[in-house]
Amino acid sequence: MDKKHIEFLTPELLSSEDPIWVNPVGGLGDILMLSTALKRSFDKYSKKFHLARRSQYTEFFSQHPAIQEIGHPPIGSYIVCNDYWMREDFNNVNNKALDITCKIFGIETCSNDELYLPEIRKNNATDLLIENIPWRNKNVAIVFSSESPRKMMHPVKWHIIVEKLLAQDCFVVQIGRIGDIAIRGAYSLLGATSPLQIIDILKRVDAVIALDNYVMHAAKLVHTPTIALFGPTEASRYGYNEHICLQANLSQCNQADKCLGPHVANNYSTPCPLREKHCMNTLDEYKIVDITMSLLNSNSNGK
Repeated sequence: MDKKHIEFLTPELLSSEDPIWVNPVGGLGDILMLSTALKRSFDKYSKKFHLARRSQYTEFFSQHPAIQEIGHPPIGSYIVCNDYWMREDFNNVNNKALDITCKIFGIETCSNDELYLPEIRKNNATDLLIENIPWRNKNVAIVFSSESPRKMMHPVKWHIIVEKLLAQDCFVVQIGRIGDIAIRGAYSLLGATSPLQIIDILKRVDAVIALDNYVMHAAKLVHTPTIALFGPTEASRYGYNEHICLQANLSQCNQADKCLGPHVANNYSTPCPLREKHCMNTLDEYKIVDITMSLLNSNSNGK
């Protein structure tokens, strides 16, 4: 018997004794939303799930209260996937990705956009990493990269942002992958952190400037003030209420309807064909600096 793929879990299935396997897909931000949906579903139905093993996601779920086991689904299993972008609800740009993810797991209405990840004990390497960063009174984390180059802003703009923040006595730490462009003046942690270590770093900083990526979601998880930069993806779909979301101007883009999305999945790993006229480059780097300083000064006054 083939595996039984489920689009949306019903209350009847969630109340049954039948094992339900979860196939986790997407980026790490999608996995944080999945963790949240599983917790809300478990709180409502007391149903524990079985998680299909994917090595890059295991550390997020090894202590999750909604997960009974991590392994490989037997033939004939019920399987549900968190691919919210393949659901009809995704066609409405005002439907939040988090809400659709929760709906897949039997939660029809989300009362808030709080994210959930079980508390995971830090190891000595994480403590040592954080202790050796030369923190100052005003600390900002930035992330230049995304899994999709179409979500990225030109590095020159990042150089200007960091230069202006340093001139105002800020300390800037850059999070990212080992092959990312190092932004001049930022303290580089490129390739030096695990996904869970990034969460601990975001707890330590006073503000975050992020793209639509894992760092944006992780900053929401720990409630660090964040400026989230959006271009071909929509703040209305992926942004959080407590973040300051800046949406790039798409009015002059003749590629907007065929840039990113399930119908053009192959574009995700390719750069924007408009090059310098890429929508992310319409974002005002000086405005980003001004908003960041406003957040920092507000935090300082509140201490």
